[in-house]
Amino acid sequence: MFTPEILLNNLDEAVILFDASASVIYANRAAEELLGHDIKDLVGSEFSSLFKGSEELSAFVKKAIAEGRTFRCKDMDVAGCIEAGADVNVMPYYDYSSERKKAGPDGALLCIRRNISIAEREDYYFDSLLFIIGSIAHEIKNPLGGIKGAAQILKTCSSEKADEECINMIIKESDRLNSVLNTYLTMTRKPVFNKVNIHELLEHALSITAPALKEKRVRLVKVYDPSLPFVMGDETKLLQVFINLLKNAAEALEGSGAVTISTGPSREYMVIQDAVRLFSRNGPAALNIDSDSIKSRKQRWVVVDIKDTGSGIPTEDLQKIFLPFYTKKEGGSGLGLALSKKIIIDHGGLIRIKSCKKGSTIVSVYLPFGADLE
Repeated sequence: MFTPEILLNNLDEAVILFDASASVIYANRAAEELLGHDIKDLVGSEFSSLFKGSEELSAFVKKAIAEGRTFRCKDMDVAGCIEAGADVNVMPYYDYSSERKKAGPDGALLCIRRNISIAEREDYYFDSLLFIIGSIAHEIKNPLGGIKGAAQILKTCSSEKADEECINMIIKESDRLNSVLNTYLTMTRKPVFNKVNIHELLEHALSITAPALKEKRVRLVKVYDPSLPFVMGDETKLLQVFINLLKNAAEALEGSGAVTISTGPSREYMVIQDAVRLFSRNGPAALNIDSDSIKSRKQRWVVVDIKDTGSGIPTEDLQKIFLPFYTKKEGGSGLGLALSKKIIIDHGGLIRIKSCKKGSTIVSVYLPFGADLE
């Protein structure tokens, strides 16, 4: 049976209703995910306990209740949320379900929509680009094998030194191009999930990047949480992510500096709603989205933080840093972070970058607990 609650719970916008004292009366499922608490915990909670440090948002809610005014703000930093940058609407709430006994508002309605970054808007185009790259790489790889094979035959037949040098050049360049094509084909492959020990994976990445870290005289600090469970992932692809992030951290240092790698469980969790699929004699029926049939479960993450003591990232670059081919490095391809983000998203996780005012940069990789994906 359709109810307004089902409609609200299917919105991707967080909707929170406060009473006149700024305590929660109602929150939809998007709000549960945003705040990391279910509705039972949220109802009765005060605004100040949910959004600590959000003075501007607090002022908007109080003014909406006291003065009946509406406020709209774009790209607001909402404290306590995993993703910073949100479009916020705050409006007065009037209860017309019974005879009104007061002239002013009965509370405030807060709507929060996570701001879609430039990089996220480009995700679809990046997926299309990867498909095209994979198709082209596959088509080039076959004739390339023929070229190399023909060159090897010529090498056995030729006795001239000049000819041999040219043939060796053909074989060498064919191998180099084949290596590039294999990289592109690996990029387009979907992850194959297995149990992965995150600390063993990080140590493997560190062993590969050790020469680059040593050359930059990087002081390495490791703060591992040994109690973390395994994650489900593609070890090869995740290794590619952490190698890239460690190289970036080392390159960000001006002279010598420190790179800190820390692991731990996330403070936040996401409330996942699983709709029950009904079955009949003729096979699976449509998903049942009745509110009583939707099961909730809490998903937590393993978090890997990689922090460097470099000069930081300018604010204007943070929105663009995950864009394909966007780079300010000399000789950089601009694909490293874009590919890293794609791989982490394919694992059901997320990646975020925070540049501190003092100059350091923290890259946080969130991967779901392995038990949540089984």
